[in-house]
Amino acid sequence: MPDIASIGKIIENDVQLVYEVISGNVKTLLYNLQVRDPAKITTENENLVVTKCNIFDKEDLKPHVEKADVVMSCLGFALAWSEPVPFYREVATNISDVMKEFGKRRVIFMHSWYTNRDDWKKAGFIMRNVFLRLVIGQVLAGMKLSEEYLQTTDHLDYTCVLPAGLTNEPVTDKLISTCDTESQVPGCPSRICRADVARYMLDVIDDETSFKKIRAIGVDGPQQ
Repeated sequence: MPDIASIGKIIENDVQLVYEVISGNVKTLLYNLQVRDPAKITTENENLVVTKCNIFDKEDLKPHVEKADVVMSCLGFALAWSEPVPFYREVATNISDVMKEFGKRRVIFMHSWYTNRDDWKKAGFIMRNVFLRLVIGQVLAGMKLSEEYLQTTDHLDYTCVLPAGLTNEPVTDKLISTCDTESQVPGCPSRICRADVARYMLDVIDDETSFKKIRAIGVDGPQQ
C-alpha cells in the first residue's frame, strides 16, 4: 500500500484523487495533499493528511517527497497568450531534483491531450484553430516542455497521463484506452470524467509498462 504525495493546488483533479483513495476504491496507507491553503480542504479521513506546501520551493517539498512512495501532480495553471506557461517544467524540475536526492523514482503527472502540436491536425477545425491555437495552446506548450525535460532524466519512472477534455461526472467502470505514440487516442470520445482519470493514475502506480511513458488516455465509446 503506497504512500502518495499529491503536489498541487485545490482543484477538481486533486479532489478526485482524494475521493478515489478515501472512498475505498483504492487501498492506500496514506495520502498527502500538499496545497496552498489547507483550510479549504474540509474532508477528514484517516487516509488523508493535508499540509501546506510551496511547490516552487525545493526545501518546502523535501519533507513531503521524502515520506512518499509515489508523487502525483494534477497541477493546472492560468492561461498565457504569448509564450509557453513555464510553471509545468519548473515544478517538474523541482520534484525531480528532490526525488533524486531521496532516491525516489515513481512520479505521475496529469497533462492533456494534444501536448504534441503535430497531433493538432487530427482535431476538428474549430477545436484546432480556436481552442487549441488561441485558448490553451501555450498551456499545452508548457506541458510539452515538462514532458521533454522528464524524457532527459534517468532517475525517474515517470508517466505523463494525457486525458481528453475533463468533465465532472462520477467514476465509471469503462475500459480506458491508451496511446503512447500520439498525444490523443484515436477513436475515443474527446471527453473523460476526472474520476476516471484519477482511477487510471492510481491503477498504474505499480504498472511497469507505464514507466517512462507520455501516455494519452480516453474511454471507449462513440466519438464526440
